[in-house]
Parts: sequence; C-alpha cells; structure tokens
Amino acid sequence: MISSPSPTQQPPQPSEQEKKKVVRNTLAKRRPGQAPLALFVKAIFRPIFKGLYYLLQAVRRHKLIALIVILLLFASSSVVNYFETGQAPFGIGYDQFNFQLRGGDGGGEKVKNWLYAVRDGDVATIQYLDSFISSPPDAQTLVNLYGQKQSRLNWKTINVVGRMQESDTTVDSLVEVDLSNSGPGGPVTGYLFFHFVTVAQQGGAIIAIDVIPTRASQA
Repeated sequence: MISSPSPTQQPPQPSEQEKKKVVRNTLAKRRPGQAPLALFVKAIFRPIFKGLYYLLQAVRRHKLIALIVILLLFASSSVVNYFETGQAPFGIGYDQFNFQLRGGDGGGEKVKNWLYAVRDGDVATIQYLDSFISSPPDAQTLVNLYGQKQSRLNWKTINVVGRMQESDTTVDSLVEVDLSNSGPGGPVTGYLFFHFVTVAQQGGAIIAIDVIPTRASQA
C-alpha cells in the first residue's frame, strides 16, 4: 500500500532567499502610474484638480455668492473693454466705421459716407467729402467705374480690414468691398480696396484716397 501524508503535515515554508526574490520581482513590476514620469505629472496636476474640485464644491454650497461674483467680474470686464475699444459686450452697437480714436470716430463716418456715395452714384456728396484733398480722384469717373447702377457691379459687403493712428494724428484705414456681377461664362466675384487718410482733429476730414483696382475671380 502507498502511504499518504498525514493530514497534520504542514507544506514546506519558503526560504528567506526565495522571499527576497518574490519581493524584488514585485517591485520590478510596478504599475504604470507609479513610474517616475507619471508621479511627476501627478505632482503637478493634482493640486490643480483638487483646487477645481474645492472651488466647484464652494460654488455648489454658495450659489448666490458665486453668481454675484460672476456678474461683478463680467460687468468690470465689460466696462474696461468699452473704454478701451468702445464696443459693448457681444458686439452690441458695434460700428466698424467708428474708429474710436480719442473719443471720436477718427473719420470713419466720413469714410462710410464717401463709400456709400460711390456705390449709389452720388457725385455731389463725393465732391463735398473730397474738399480737403489737394488732388482728389475724379468723382464722375469713380461712379462710372464702381457705382452699382452705372457699372452694374453689386456691392455685396463693405468691410474695414484695418485702421491705424499715426503719430501726426492722421488715421490710415483700409476698406475692402466685395463685388459680384454676371459675366458671359457665369457669375463673377471680385474685390476692391480703398485706402483712406483722415484727420481725427478736424472732424475726421478725408485728406487722401487711394483706389486699388478691382481683382476678379471666376465663381
């Protein structure tokens, strides 16, 4: 008969050397989150996330105070933005021709009136606004070339693409006009640029105008 081990017999205990080997293997197989780089990243972002967590908890507990603080911050930033740029929040009341230079429009209103006069073929208004220019462009020629009725060009949009105040108190502004027309091969689109020089201290008078010829592209 084959004898079986006694039920009371204990399994052999691992030696000290085997225990150390198991510990070394366990340490060598650290989780990815325990790597030096991961620990470094955690040390940087953990305070940020904890701060956001406590901030959200404070907002949840004091909703009315948080709302008042948010409204005060929005109001203060809106006031600063209005005094710096003259624009209300969300573009309310925004006028691209109000150049907002030293409390005035910097000549933007006269620039707008001049452009609309060319578009509508108003020669008399063009000549009046050109009265401060030493050698103004011929008003009738401008109307014949670019007036909607005379040239059959459709002024789609008028955009102020840039403005800058110079040290001599003059203001340079560049305006783009998007045009469209129907050609023999189909619709034609193009754009036209006007460069204005105005004087902010003389009611925004126009003292120089440069017209950059039309550039067209097949739609």
